[in-house]
Amino acid sequence: MDSPRIYLDYNASSLIRPESIESVNKVLNSYGNPSSIHKEGRSMRSLIEDSREKISNSLSTSSDNIIFTSGGTEAIDIALNQNPGRIIINSTEHIAVFESAKALNSDIDILDVDKDGLIRIDLLENLLKKGPALVSVMYANNETGVIQPIKQIAKIVKSYNSILFCDAVQAFGKVNISFNELGIDLMAISAHKIGGFSGSGALVVNKDFNGLIPKVSGGGQEFGLRGGTENLLGIISFGECASALKDLDNEGIRLKELIRLLEDNLSSLGANIFGYNVERLPNTSLFSFTEFKAESLLMKLDLAGFSVSSGSACSSGKVKERHVLKAMNIGESMQKGAIRVSLGWGSNKEQVENLINFFENTFSRKTKE
Repeated sequence: MDSPRIYLDYNASSLIRPESIESVNKVLNSYGNPSSIHKEGRSMRSLIEDSREKISNSLSTSSDNIIFTSGGTEAIDIALNQNPGRIIINSTEHIAVFESAKALNSDIDILDVDKDGLIRIDLLENLLKKGPALVSVMYANNETGVIQPIKQIAKIVKSYNSILFCDAVQAFGKVNISFNELGIDLMAISAHKIGGFSGSGALVVNKDFNGLIPKVSGGGQEFGLRGGTENLLGIISFGECASALKDLDNEGIRLKELIRLLEDNLSSLGANIFGYNVERLPNTSLFSFTEFKAESLLMKLDLAGFSVSSGSACSSGKVKERHVLKAMNIGESMQKGAIRVSLGWGSNKEQVENLINFFENTFSRKTKE
């Protein structure tokens, strides 16, 4: 009998939480349009508002600030549409940010990062001196896990009368986020990154941000800011998973210890760990062996029963140029060998030890050759 596969690609998409599976029964036993005024419609509306409340509680903000979308990408698209004619983009942002910005008739400035992947604060100020802009800086990078100093960035952006959008799709559910304390205007989150179903996300909007321009008009759903009948199953699943995020501090400690175990052993084999010297998500490790190209190593890992990746999962299954590592001035040979391991709620020490054994055996065989 085949050994069970080991899933270590939570940054691409989390394993579905049991809470999500249980939410299916709620929807199967319910019917009606949430916009209808009859009993069935009101029942659907109640389920949606309950989920909105659960998500807002997990972010320490008001439920009125949560606008449901079809996912993180749509939330990003709506957010960038609020720009005043100019967008400043952190050079290590998710590809969805760059693509959304390109589709807009706006000037675009790229904000460089340092060798660890942190934005250059001095360069941000220089760019803001040119005039108002929407600044896009992700909370934590989806490949390296590097966390940006969002509070500090927010203060600077506000001092220049500009807008700050934060893509928190990767950070939400992995670290505690208090939206109201961050001082940002707009933030994107996604259900499938925390164990929910794909096809549901949200744009979190600061109560002081006025005049949000919708991208999808229609029936006036989501406070008139996102038209279309709501994705009931996706939203309920999203809310249930948000409620499950109750002890992120201890979970973060647990995952950080597993990542440390992995990285200590990988370092002894000659791996380069990216973002090692700065604060990162507790579940994420991006590393490289110059002896191997990522594509060949990923194939070996897959055949051995490990699900890991070379980085972002939004490139149609292909290993493409690493814009994140390139922005960090990482050499081409190390870029080509980069592998990402990302843990989650279903990860355990045995799985990590099995992965370590794989690498030890792989390099032992290579040495003998």
